[in-house]
Amino acid sequence: MSSESKNDPRSPARPFWLSGHFAPVANEVTAHELPVEGELPNGLDGTYVRNGPNPKDGFSPHWWFGDGMVHGIHLAGGRARWYRNRYVRTARFTGTVLDRERRLRGGGTSNTHVIEHAGRILSMVEAALPMHLDGELSTVGAFDFGGAVDTPMTAHPKRCPSTGELHFFGYQVVRPYLTYYIADAGGRVVSKREIEVEGPCYLHDFAITERYALFFDSPARMIRDWGAGMPFEWSDSHQTRIGVVPRAGGEVRWFDVESGQLCHTANAFERAGTIVLEGIRSARFEAAPPYLYRWELDLESGRTRERRLDDRLVEFPRIDDRRTGRPHRYTYVVEMLDFVDGAPTRSLLRRYDAETGTSLAQELGPGQIPGECVFVPRSAWSTEDDGWLLSLVRDGERDVSELVVLDAGHFGAAPVARVRLPQRVPFGIHGSWVPAAD
Repeated sequence: MSSESKNDPRSPARPFWLSGHFAPVANEVTAHELPVEGELPNGLDGTYVRNGPNPKDGFSPHWWFGDGMVHGIHLAGGRARWYRNRYVRTARFTGTVLDRERRLRGGGTSNTHVIEHAGRILSMVEAALPMHLDGELSTVGAFDFGGAVDTPMTAHPKRCPSTGELHFFGYQVVRPYLTYYIADAGGRVVSKREIEVEGPCYLHDFAITERYALFFDSPARMIRDWGAGMPFEWSDSHQTRIGVVPRAGGEVRWFDVESGQLCHTANAFERAGTIVLEGIRSARFEAAPPYLYRWELDLESGRTRERRLDDRLVEFPRIDDRRTGRPHRYTYVVEMLDFVDGAPTRSLLRRYDAETGTSLAQELGPGQIPGECVFVPRSAWSTEDDGWLLSLVRDGERDVSELVVLDAGHFGAAPVARVRLPQRVPFGIHGSWVPAAD
């Protein structure tokens, strides 16, 4: 193996998270009036922002540990007005030596997700507080909700469509192991509760219904703090369970389920005295393939039922966020295919229809690698498939990246538009649509 191939960040001789579709980019770029193939809908008025690991020196020991980089594409008036990518400038990024308290407030790597709430764009990683970004994606600083949050914050908060509240939690290796927060629509924390658990575990995601919050207590136990390598160790003796916490206050109720790891949730809702939870489950932490599952928790009898919905390997589930905590029909995922050295070399988008029990694939063409897709409704009153799906797609054959826009009502058809980006965008993690301010 030549030294040249070892040093080339896109060489397959390097770990998958540093090569190929995942290879980091070196430059922060700003470009205006991007070329568009097809026709961008006039209804898309806002910015699509996506986060992901991008180690600034080109190396990290694990995909999760690279410095956060956000990529944004601003759409308005049927045009792609700008693209920019920016590192999230945490204390770690700037080279500051951190103890635990300073790392919590310094943002860690801040490489997992990005959302907007109460007028703030927040970049998140579950090991630290979120980082506040301005409208041009420059880092403002760590955000602790006016001093109300003193634990790490999950990268997967949930906004309640009925109240506008943001529900989130923090988990950590020291007490309190699990803290559940609710911030109102204006960003003020109005509830903070410790959830009693036996000890900390890998709790990457959770779910809410209209009356409950759901937490997955898994055998992936947290045995050390972040910053000292992978902090989790699998315990075959630990009972996997789902905790049901009343949003309005009250005791947690635990439901035992089959041993496994919940990676990401799609949604949860209540139906005739039963809570239905849909998400991605693996048999073990990291070392097992991910599948789409549904759990049913009978609140009267305490019995549980779980089933795999499909045998395809899928991840990054998304729904119409207006259905959060309510019954939903469509779940969108990334289907992963043709694995080499632990990473997919091919992927496509797939839509599951809970009403018909069927699924449909969205092929984008040879060499096209889509990431997580985000649904944007045509209007506040439109139906669940009346809108658009946005996904950052890398063309491996041409070594270019595009923002692909799909008509959600005609899933499986050709994209309505492709926005050519000025540089390749590495395969990343999660993103959000940030509508333009009224």
